[in-house]
Amino acid sequence: MAKTGFVSEAGAHGFAFDGPGSTHFSITVVLVEEENKREVEEGFRRLREQYFPGGVISPPAGDSGIVQRREFLEELKKLDFSFHALLVDKRKLHQKSPLQYKGTFYKFLSGLIYNNLYRTVPDLSIVANELGTPEFMESFRRYILKNHQVDLFSPATFTFSTGEEAELLLPASFLGESLNLFHAGLSEVDVEQELAGQCVGVNRWPEGYVPYTVDTEGMATDAQDEAITAAAQLRARDYLERHAGSEDPVVRSRMVFVEYLLMVFTYNYRTRFIHTYELLQHLNSYRYENYTEHRFRSLVVGPVRDEGVLVVSSSAGYKLPCSTRDIYNFFNYYNQQIQPMLARLGQCHRALELATGGELNVLEQPEYDNLKKLLAKLS
Repeated sequence: MAKTGFVSEAGAHGFAFDGPGSTHFSITVVLVEEENKREVEEGFRRLREQYFPGGVISPPAGDSGIVQRREFLEELKKLDFSFHALLVDKRKLHQKSPLQYKGTFYKFLSGLIYNNLYRTVPDLSIVANELGTPEFMESFRRYILKNHQVDLFSPATFTFSTGEEAELLLPASFLGESLNLFHAGLSEVDVEQELAGQCVGVNRWPEGYVPYTVDTEGMATDAQDEAITAAAQLRARDYLERHAGSEDPVVRSRMVFVEYLLMVFTYNYRTRFIHTYELLQHLNSYRYENYTEHRFRSLVVGPVRDEGVLVVSSSAGYKLPCSTRDIYNFFNYYNQQIQPMLARLGQCHRALELATGGELNVLEQPEYDNLKKLLAKLS
């Protein structure tokens, strides 16, 4: 059955923890079946006018505010809706990570919840709270529709609206604010418990990284793993700092690539390889350049590695390394290609020498000096 999700953010971008609940940021979606939408909207409007006649849904501080918040939540239970949220503890984020940039912050975090919603709730339409400038909202809308919808044949709608135009954006904002305050230790009211029957999950982010035995495939944790992890992050951040402010579309594309590797590595799973298709989707959504797989490898991945960023790859995709196992697998992956190629070149060179009586010696060209030395070691 078709549903509409009303999405609102609570909290803000940035790492200045100087306001109530400023340590947390949340994105909350109120889910309502289409056939019940009008009834739920009217029911919420009556509750808002009863409890918050001033129009702002913000209980006062202190005991009276706690009582009012609980009473309001008790009445919300009677409405036919559910809610889902992403709760971000900004204290666990690296302040110099790509999330320091406002656009990256909102797009990446919103992508986490929209990706989950579109892959779980069929026939879903989204009404989101207005966010930033009209230009940013249009860019954001295109980004979500391009990267986080599943059904390309019957794409759902994604629109921005204000609280006045969409009444149910207000409870989404209220629930998100309540989550932030509770988890910041500033409120006793836990909306997950108060509305347990309507809460369909609050995802905490970033998740704590826990290395699983299955990821090591029998290789014990090496003493150098921590050094490898630190070097991979340091070099990625150094690359982003060195190229910050560049207007070159190709350089900006490389920065998007490094940012995405760094975010997945730091905040999701260190062991996860990101498939080339996923990276291309993400990269092309910025519209700096149109990248095919070949152009991506030659114009983005190769030059990034040339500048010292540690990017390992396998048939599963790309990632930053976090262990000696990553490094050995990476070397193995290329060694399996490089050694046979060198052997074929050597075989071809010997055959041509024999066929031409030594008249054609390709390796005498100065451009091939290093190749000549390598082949000499293999012969």
